[in-house]
Amino acid sequence: MGLWFGTLIALFLLIAPGAIIARISQLTWPIAVAVGPALTYGMVALAIIPFGAIGIPWNGWTALAALVVVCLLMTGLQLLLARFRDRDAEARAVSRWPAAAVAAGVLLGAFLIMWAAYRGLAAHWQTIPSTWDAVWHANEVRFILDTGQASSTHMGELRNVETHQMLYYPSVFHALIAVFCQLTGAAPTTGYTLSSVAASVWLFPTSAALLTWRLLRPSWGEWRTAGAAATAGALSASFTAVPYVEFGVAAMPNLAAYGVAIPTFVLITSTLRHRDRIPAAVLALVGVMSVHITGGVIVLLFLIAWWLLDALWHPVRGRLADVAALVCVTAISGLILLPQFISVQQQEDIIAGHSFLTYLSKKRGLFDAVFQHSRHLNDFPVQYGLIALAAIGAIVLLVKKIWWPLAVWLLLVVVNVDAGNPLGGPIGALAGAFGEFFYKDPRRISAAITLLLEPMAGLALFLIVTACVAGAKRIGGRWRPLPAPVWVSATAVLLV
Repeated sequence: MGLWFGTLIALFLLIAPGAIIARISQLTWPIAVAVGPALTYGMVALAIIPFGAIGIPWNGWTALAALVVVCLLMTGLQLLLARFRDRDAEARAVSRWPAAAVAAGVLLGAFLIMWAAYRGLAAHWQTIPSTWDAVWHANEVRFILDTGQASSTHMGELRNVETHQMLYYPSVFHALIAVFCQLTGAAPTTGYTLSSVAASVWLFPTSAALLTWRLLRPSWGEWRTAGAAATAGALSASFTAVPYVEFGVAAMPNLAAYGVAIPTFVLITSTLRHRDRIPAAVLALVGVMSVHITGGVIVLLFLIAWWLLDALWHPVRGRLADVAALVCVTAISGLILLPQFISVQQQEDIIAGHSFLTYLSKKRGLFDAVFQHSRHLNDFPVQYGLIALAAIGAIVLLVKKIWWPLAVWLLLVVVNVDAGNPLGGPIGALAGAFGEFFYKDPRRISAAITLLLEPMAGLALFLIVTACVAGAKRIGGRWRPLPAPVWVSATAVLLV
């Protein structure tokens, strides 16, 4: 098993279980594949906590049993919710060829990230670096393989060897790797690397394309939206914060949670029109929260901003009905996650104790936050071209009155600056309190900002290229008009 083939197996294991659940939930194939990883993690999360509590070992067979149970549960819920299915809303689904265009952009972005992984890991993909995080993750996979204990609330048995004092550590990511190792016979270190590469390769191009589609489709035509989404998916391979920096520091659960945050957000927002998707949205939110709580915070932050600045003023079924759908998703998810929340609450002091002060000026901190050059990201050159594209895209969103991404970006920039050099005063107090959800780490906050920059940059690049092609078409048409497919092909080539 080589790096490429092993990554394909890890990708299949990441996507397929969730895609099956999504299809049972009546999602179309493109959306099922996009949200599949979030639902896969949700299925694992639903299983490992009760399994750990009652002593059922986690392995390939029990994972398969969990998938069967979740599929049966989703089938029953779909039958119960069939009367809420909106056929008119389903008719608005993406068409075949626009979906293929978006898929092409996502696959290009995935290939570029995979090529970077191959260049960097070709000789070392079966080993891990001797950093605390990488060793911990591989040890956790080995612990699950040896004991069958995969519950996030039982990780004290690994960390606190002598006392077995309770410790919560999110283990959904590791539990899925353990199944991969059992199926392939790979060592924990190999499984850890391949699964991390698979998450990096797939999740971020998909997220960039999905968020771009979600932002633009209400006001744009299908093909224009598809072009911008495909461009964002391909361009996502150029941003350093995710996946490259997160991969480099071995923050793999955090990386995976950031990667499924956008698909989860988009799925939850669709429940306003598709109320039969509420069970799938609950499962996805449970999944992202269980992979790493920071990913869940991003989902909730995006939801709140989107509701206040967009959905509240453009209700789908009426404000009360829309709020009821969102409350249903978050409340049910909260009840399922309650054991994990209680465990995390006992470690609040540890989380609040994190500090990554830079001791640089606030002016420098603002530059680093805006230009994506804060902690760990400053190992790479400033990507002025990408930031310029993102700025143009932000102006377009501002003109089109799509304000919530800009509000979230501004909030995260303030929190990022405060994490490196406390601002003080009421603003500093609020920024510091919110920053604790990101461990007050500029690196983690920058990764969240990147999720917003990717669709902005993709939108800008798409508009610039299409404007240039339109200008060339107008000039060339004066002498010899060319058929439309020629200009479409030229646009695609320039975007690539």
